[in-house]
Amino acid sequence: MKVFGKMNVFLAIGVLWVGFSLPLRATTIFDNSANDLTTRFDTRTFEVGDEIILTNYPARYLTNFSFEYWGTNSANPYAFAGQVKARVRFYQNNGAVTNGYTAPGTNFYDSGWFSVDPTPRSTLNFAGADFCTGLFMPVVSNMTWSVQFQGMGWTDRVGVDLYSPAVTGQDYPDYWQRSGSGNWSLMTNSTGAGKVDFAAKMEASTAPAISMDRPKLTSVLSGSNLLFSWPCDHIGWKLQVQTNISGGIIANGSNWYTITDSSTNNSWTLPIDRTKGSVFSRLINP
Repeated sequence: MKVFGKMNVFLAIGVLWVGFSLPLRATTIFDNSANDLTTRFDTRTFEVGDEIILTNYPARYLTNFSFEYWGTNSANPYAFAGQVKARVRFYQNNGAVTNGYTAPGTNFYDSGWFSVDPTPRSTLNFAGADFCTGLFMPVVSNMTWSVQFQGMGWTDRVGVDLYSPAVTGQDYPDYWQRSGSGNWSLMTNSTGAGKVDFAAKMEASTAPAISMDRPKLTSVLSGSNLLFSWPCDHIGWKLQVQTNISGGIIANGSNWYTITDSSTNNSWTLPIDRTKGSVFSRLINP
């Protein structure tokens, strides 16, 4: 199965497409990104979790998640001393009872370790492959999301920004901290006027996305580059390009060039070469 597109590098860009992907209609189910306490929480290497109360049930197919973090190196503001990485996890609160409250238990999302850069403050947005059709969250109200950092050097400090109160949903003033043995402890802290509520936002839909077999291949001109993209639930398809000075397409010819690693993502950047006549593109599903 193939989806074709064509680019005229001299005048305009045209994309021919067949099929479509029905978009998710997302609604905000939690938002604690409005009321800044201008307070930093240094998490060190602990996994720390913020237990939150979601709203707008049954929208529980997560399409977007974001949170704020900060990171500094007192010896160099432009680079960490160590190889700093972060990791985000989501939990149901169905674990052991601690101080009268149910601790995080079943893990239903794990981002794995990913690199982060030093910043006075930045928002990390999670979308795309992980939440492409909507990550199902097996919770009605309470859940805990956690963040953990590793790889800091002696002069590195990292953590999360504190906001309160939440404008959508609710946030408890305390937080969970996981020890090296794997046990969770309920913690309080005078940081942030006694409210340790991590800055975060979640959007979700009531059902997963429904995609047709043939995705839409789009292109956007950005300076001297052409940015191709296609639906994230079609990762695995391959992008091919063909250049013909005469301007004609050879649909079944041998001069199609497969873009390396295009099957592992849903976008690609093409530097425009104006000495070439026309560049055709297509997605194939091997």
